[in-house]
Amino acid sequence: MNNLFSKFLVILSVFTLFTACSSDDDFNPDNQESDEIEYDGNHKILVAYFSATGNTQRLAEQIVNATGADAFRIEAAEPYAANPYDDSDRIQNESYNNLRPGVAVLPDNVEDYDVIFVGSPIWWHNPAMVVCTFLEHYDLSDKIVVPFFTYGATTYLQQSIDKIYEVTPKSRHLNTYTGGSVEKWLQDINILK
Repeated sequence: MNNLFSKFLVILSVFTLFTACSSDDDFNPDNQESDEIEYDGNHKILVAYFSATGNTQRLAEQIVNATGADAFRIEAAEPYAANPYDDSDRIQNESYNNLRPGVAVLPDNVEDYDVIFVGSPIWWHNPAMVVCTFLEHYDLSDKIVVPFFTYGATTYLQQSIDKIYEVTPKSRHLNTYTGGSVEKWLQDINILK
């Protein structure tokens, strides 16, 4: 019986190790797939973001203040609860089933921008799916798309970046914000000089 229990523990340990090392969870800021661009002060920039609790909005405002970009707040056609935890089942269903909730208002001029920063909290391993709805509405071929996220830990950051890349496959992509000075990040990706 002891031998059977020992084998069970070994199998459980191996299973735990493999699931803990899932590539969906691995994020290394030095290994982001990113296009390179040269600084161009003539870029027309939009910061489009979804914010449920204000964290993503604060980061979006820092980007706007540093770049002089236009801002657009993405809102769901069917609003989420003021406390996202109250909508946890809905959010999980949208994320796990790759659903596209409606957007309340879709601006007509998004394709006029050269650079589109897109911000979201990470909800159930992905960006809020309403952000994907927004992005898929436009032809963003050859546009520069820069995802940024607010999150409690880097778990699922890579999966969220990959989801933005998936819904904007013909766009160019720059490294996401991973903390620290927003202006330094914007300089590193050649949005600011």
